[in-house]
Amino acid sequence: MQKTIVRLLSLLITAVVLLAAGTIGVSSAEVGEPSGTGALNNYLFGYMSWGVKAMGLNVLQEKLEKSGKALPEVIVAVLDTGLNTSNRYLKGRYIDGYNFINNTDDYSDAQYHGTEVCGVIADGTSSNVKVMPLKVMDEKGDGKMSDSARAIYYALDHGADVINLSLSGDDKNHTYHSLDDAIAEAVSSGVVVIVAAGNQDGDASLRYPANKDNVITITSVNKSNKLGLLANTGSVIDFALPGMNILAPHRTYMLLDSGTSLAAPHAAAAAALLKTWDKSLNQAEVYEIFKQHAVDLGEKGFDTTFGWGMLDFSDFDINATYARPTEPPTEAPTDAPVPTEAPTEAPTEAPSSYMLGDTDGNGTVDMIDATYLMRALANLNTPFSERELLRGDVDRNGTISATDTVLLRKYLVQMTVPYPIGEVVTN
Repeated sequence: MQKTIVRLLSLLITAVVLLAAGTIGVSSAEVGEPSGTGALNNYLFGYMSWGVKAMGLNVLQEKLEKSGKALPEVIVAVLDTGLNTSNRYLKGRYIDGYNFINNTDDYSDAQYHGTEVCGVIADGTSSNVKVMPLKVMDEKGDGKMSDSARAIYYALDHGADVINLSLSGDDKNHTYHSLDDAIAEAVSSGVVVIVAAGNQDGDASLRYPANKDNVITITSVNKSNKLGLLANTGSVIDFALPGMNILAPHRTYMLLDSGTSLAAPHAAAAAALLKTWDKSLNQAEVYEIFKQHAVDLGEKGFDTTFGWGMLDFSDFDINATYARPTEPPTEAPTDAPVPTEAPTEAPTEAPSSYMLGDTDGNGTVDMIDATYLMRALANLNTPFSERELLRGDVDRNGTISATDTVLLRKYLVQMTVPYPIGEVVTN
């Protein structure tokens, strides 16, 4: 049974300021529409979030825009409550997404949490950065981890460079395997995955997916660089970014909100700007650059309250080239054991009649089948012969590969694949 997450939203609302026409003494004409660049910082108040300047994102954004180079499109997938496309401050800053709750193209946002998150990302980035709203939570902030998994695969299939998950569930034992696999697939594909730490005033290691070791987990701070109200802490925290009293788009106006949900998209914005600088950066490389531009807020170096600290990209050199670590040697060390027997040749055909994807041959396709495939690809022992394992050759090209595991995982989270997985086939 798919588990339902109760109150996925990690946002903690501490204050509300509605900036509708007349509320603060200006007309809507004075606030105005965004300029032709589509950037949110082209209106009366400058940048919405104070975090944009606090992190130096405005400086990095300006350097990139004035570099004279064509800026590539960078897509940030936002798994949340959808997007209010009628908000004028998001004009030109999004591409079409999808509603995974109702399986429709209607990703409208009745809760507006997703709209705020998208707004923070757009606020801190150049107009080449687009958000992709993927609705995985309803108007109450509830959703299923399996829908989030499906959304990640959708994001990968539609060119996402960064994924933001400002959502949280109580799952200290890591039981949501479908989302685990999807996140692993995203990271291995070079996509940066950002996650909010949650607002339970506790240990973020008890919150999922904040407690995963292959995501970048963000807690929140206020303007004084003090820990945000009720923001989670702990050993899984990577960075502490602006999350208190953040101004962001809401319905047709702007709203002042707080929480780690709004801190995470500041990291997503920073990652998107780094991807603008170098699209080939993977998550490990983005994380290393984050560390190089982190300012200590607590104990020297890493600590369990602020992680590596606050990010500051005001001195980032866009003319530099990222120095990737030296590749490990391709030759085996001289003292490595030498196989005494040549490996057996792979079979040329699978059993004559079998269920496609049923790697272990027990009559059903499940996560165990995907596990056997991954073990086989990692050269780990399985209780099945190579010929039997070809039941997992779901793309039917005659060999087991990483593509088969990807297709099988997509099938297991009820996504469409172009092969009859689960059906009995005959060679």
